Amino acid sequence: MTPSRSLPAPAFARRLDRARRLWEWLALATGALIAVKVVSYLYLAFASYVVERTGSRVTAGIDGPAVQAWFSIEVGWDITVILLGAVLLIVWLRLIWLSVVLAERISPGSVRYPAWMAVIGFLVPIASLWMPIYAMSDLDEFSTREEGRSAVPLPWYPAAIVVLTLVSFQLDSAGFGVSGAAPTDMASARTVLHLVAAGGVGKLLLLLACDGFLRTILPGQEIALADLSGREQAWGRTGGDYADSR
Repeated sequence: MTPSRSLPAPAFARRLDRARRLWEWLALATGALIAVKVVSYLYLAFASYVVERTGSRVTAGIDGPAVQAWFSIEVGWDITVILLGAVLLIVWLRLIWLSVVLAERISPGSVRYPAWMAVIGFLVPIASLWMPIYAMSDLDEFSTREEGRSAVPLPWYPAAIVVLTLVSFQLDSAGFGVSGAAPTDMASARTVLHLVAAGGVGKLLLLLACDGFLRTILPGQEIALADLSGREQAWGRTGGDYADSR
């Protein structure tokens, strides 16, 4: 496979566009599945309250065919969310990689981390608290310069992505092992269900923040790709190499 760093601009643009489109479809599908899970947790919490107050499972609707059908597919639903989330993470890291490579080709030194280090920074504990913020902030500043607009003093998308990741998964871990269980009359069960639902909402906000960040840097990247294409055409007329068109 041709390294991204030496790809001609049109081929590089196609890779970036394919990754972005794949991200959008996967984020939409994952978000829809998570939204259904949030609704199910809130319903179970409500049904638990009804059972506790009335003592009737019939009134709460827990034994209804729709609810029982949901219980039968919930494990598979959870597995699907996990698998989609894993693929979504890979595509996200791919987008970060390509974005850093593009920034380096157009303006060497504009990002503080090389592509591999920017990607690793999202995965390494502790370092993931600050490295993704720096990496995404650099990409935002690069895009801002390409557009010729004023830089934002404190880009909030990178910080929001890191904070939402921490908060949503912490809330999610608080209700680990609860999924698929019918509600009881215990008030603690409702608390856990509310925490897990809040974690799901946090993940939905995380997807929106990630999508917002990608849309923010897109105009600058399109300008950079046009610039790169122009450089390559000039180099081609003089017999230069694509890899030197940075």
